[in-house]
Amino acid sequence: MNGRLTGTVAWVTGAGRGLGRAIALAYADEGADLFLTARTIDEVDDVAFDARERGVQAEAFVADVRDGTATAKAHAHSIDRFGRVDVLVNNAGVWIQKPFLEFTEEEWALTLDTNVTGIFHCTRAVLPGMKERRRGRIINLASIDGQFGFANLVPQCASKAAVIGFTKALAKELWQDGVAVTAICPAEVDKTVAWGAEPATRPGAPTVPLLPADVARAAVYLASPDAEAVTGVTLDVYGVGFLTS
Repeated sequence: MNGRLTGTVAWVTGAGRGLGRAIALAYADEGADLFLTARTIDEVDDVAFDARERGVQAEAFVADVRDGTATAKAHAHSIDRFGRVDVLVNNAGVWIQKPFLEFTEEEWALTLDTNVTGIFHCTRAVLPGMKERRRGRIINLASIDGQFGFANLVPQCASKAAVIGFTKALAKELWQDGVAVTAICPAEVDKTVAWGAEPATRPGAPTVPLLPADVARAAVYLASPDAEAVTGVTLDVYGVGFLTS
């Protein structure tokens, strides 16, 4: 298969559903071999099967990004299977909506540990190899929530703002090592719509909300040779729905 990502090995976290699934299959359509992780095997195994049907290699593996030991084991397995990781997509995330005073400490910790510490664990696993090869792409799924404050989403907004800061700081640290670090900031995404499906519409408005495929295309661009000189940026994928709201 000849595509923009042919010859690339990509690790996508939270790959069993939603944005992770869309990104994984978009990468497969562009020829990337895939290492796919999630907390449960059934959904991510289905994504790996769909990817292999597209003519690429794909491996499913169970790992909770909150657990540094689990992510280290996952990375070791990816090296055994593919020999390297060229692109890491830090997609795994938690989103909880409720008034601030109703959040428990456990829910706060779950959100921050998944959305921020999970990125730390996975990035720390792949980075030595990327630096040694002097080539790599780390793509973090942030959010519009990290750029604007929204009521009833305080842990989400705090965690995604941290992802943006992580991205910008690490990009400055690694630019001389040949490793690019970027983030994607989507607005509202209808994660029930499958990759390749027709978008939903509402009267009087363009396509709303954003689709997983829209975000996946951005992830393909950031992993491709087209983005060779791109690092330290957040790519805003708001969609016309947000702009007209």
